[in-house]
Amino acid sequence: MDILIIGFGSIGKRHYRNLLDLGYKNVSVYDPADSSFVGFPKVVRIKSLSIREVNNFKVAFICSPNNLHIKNALICAQSGCHIFIEKPLSHTLSGLNNLIKLCAKKNLITMVGCNMRFHPCLSFIKDCLNKKLLGRIYSIQHEFGYYLPDWRPNQDYRKNYAAKKSTGGGIILNDIHEFDLLFWLNNFEKIKETKFVFDKVSDLKIETEDICLAAFKFKNKVLGLVKCDYLQQGYSRNCKIIGGKGNLEWDYSENIVWFKSKNIAKRLFSTKKVDPNQMYLDEAKYFFNCLAENINTFNNVSIASNVLENILIGKK
Repeated sequence: MDILIIGFGSIGKRHYRNLLDLGYKNVSVYDPADSSFVGFPKVVRIKSLSIREVNNFKVAFICSPNNLHIKNALICAQSGCHIFIEKPLSHTLSGLNNLIKLCAKKNLITMVGCNMRFHPCLSFIKDCLNKKLLGRIYSIQHEFGYYLPDWRPNQDYRKNYAAKKSTGGGIILNDIHEFDLLFWLNNFEKIKETKFVFDKVSDLKIETEDICLAAFKFKNKVLGLVKCDYLQQGYSRNCKIIGGKGNLEWDYSENIVWFKSKNIAKRLFSTKKVDPNQMYLDEAKYFFNCLAENINTFNNVSIASNVLENILIGKK
């Protein structure tokens, strides 16, 4: 199977290593910057991203900056490539309908990579909700925060796509994981009302928002909340679900799922320290399994476009 990776930044390199570890040998890369390949002298490069060139590949992993995702994906879809796109799907809705229609017409398997769905604790929580463990759900709350300069210590954060409006940066799209998890855990219920409050409040030298509070009222009367920022000095990621029979709580630093009700605090599930890369490996294996069985993934471009649309509406 011939695989093309488009974009060879940190996430492109991660997928490259993982694909080799999973046994895929025919992996080529497109990135216009020669500097991206320092330390990777054996990588097979293609020189242009044209339909004619991409025709040689069966699968494409799109790891370019957010603002190039749809442009790159359309070339791949026209070439008949099955497509894995790193999150977020895009920074605008422009071109999305064309991509969805083209992928459907050519029967392409697509997936937008939201690796947090493959975290064992969040998978367990999803199973608990499917089994109605908490009865009626009242609220689902997610939080993520981490100081932007610490995300990639070896890179100047001011030059990262996250710091620039033109490349689709900002904490809202950068942390689309929490929004995706909220909608996923609530079975993608329709949204009746949305309220976003966001701003750049710090001295970070960026063009984008660095903090956001986003509230959602769903058709099934669940209230959702996402808090995210580029500001917290320590890594913070957690989830709380409030239900009629009790609460489920999870913190990334503990990797324990707690059930709490009145005076009860019960450990329902726990796992050893999670290797973040395992989630990326698991999502790649899931994508290729769907490809082998010719079935849609649980986060194809159509589903991901709905999530993106709801977020961009809130940002207006």
